[in-house]
Amino acid sequence: MAGLREISGRIRSVRDTMKITNAMYMISSTKLRKARKDAELNNPYFEAMQEMLVGIMNTSDHLKHPFTDRRPEKKSGDRVHAVIVVTADKGLAGAYNHNVLKFTEDKFLNGPENIKLFVVGEAGRQYYASKKVHMEGQFKYTAQNPTLHRARVICDEMIDEYLSSSDSSGRGGRKNLYGG
Repeated sequence: MAGLREISGRIRSVRDTMKITNAMYMISSTKLRKARKDAELNNPYFEAMQEMLVGIMNTSDHLKHPFTDRRPEKKSGDRVHAVIVVTADKGLAGAYNHNVLKFTEDKFLNGPENIKLFVVGEAGRQYYASKKVHMEGQFKYTAQNPTLHRARVICDEMIDEYLSSSDSSGRGGRKNLYGG
């Protein structure tokens, strides 16, 4: 009875796959709990630093720096906002990718604001390319294995964009930025 052997083999295969899937779920749940705990431990430090910087900036009129300039000469409708969308490079973060892309689309892309979109991760690049949404910058190979060097590449690009925004005349061409 080859049919019976095939069916029982298939049942064993499905059970083994279920065991592997459950183990992967448990491991990812543990990693998520650890990441949340680490993030919560950093919150008091982040909030104290933020309060301190806001206090310094609000009470010190003599401090002048391009990153703290509110650019009063620009009307709120003329201001350009940079949005950095971080998605995964691979497809094992489906709900995360979906939620990030939906949030970005609802919050930024459907609004009246002037937006420059920068995308980290292959899922975001493919999504916005399929929707024919202009991406000001694309950072490749940075989401899956983030490094300090790649973060600096992104940071340097954002600083360059900010500093050149006062003399830029609209949207430029597509940029492909390699953080390798």
